[in-house]
Amino acid sequence: MIGKLGDIPFEVSFDGKNKKILNFTDLKLSGGANYEKHTRKGQKPALEFIDLNTDVVSFKMILRSDFGVDPQELLKKLNGYKNIGETLDFTLGNKPVGSGQYVITSYNAGYEYITNGGKVRKIDVSLTLEEYVEMMYKNRDIIIKPKKETKKKIVHKDFNQGAISR
Repeated sequence: MIGKLGDIPFEVSFDGKNKKILNFTDLKLSGGANYEKHTRKGQKPALEFIDLNTDVVSFKMILRSDFGVDPQELLKKLNGYKNIGETLDFTLGNKPVGSGQYVITSYNAGYEYITNGGKVRKIDVSLTLEEYVEMMYKNRDIIIKPKKETKKKIVHKDFNQGAISR
């Protein structure tokens, strides 16, 4: 096995009769960080590290029926994962890619080969995954402060607030 995305194995196998080939190409992993730039008079600005961006993974797959894969069913499964926000483990061998937990944020599918009767034989898919990070709350206590009571003050009828008398 080459790796897995959720319960979808990437593999190249042949048992003498049946072959199954599901692999990917052009695997790219990108990440970044956020910095605050502080300007300083007469000097270069100083950078302050704030936090990290989520990692983004992209790759391409060729779904071919003659390679033992049902292109439409697999695309339907990927679309389902995207639509419900399913978190998926992504591994190469037995090692996680990046943090290991991702969601499908987008895909592009090109129907490349369709036979008579509408049977789809080949779909080229470009997939984009984004790292899934669970929300962490340090303090879950919420303090609700009551409103301060305001007392009515009677103002004298001749009181002139800020106006200039002439």
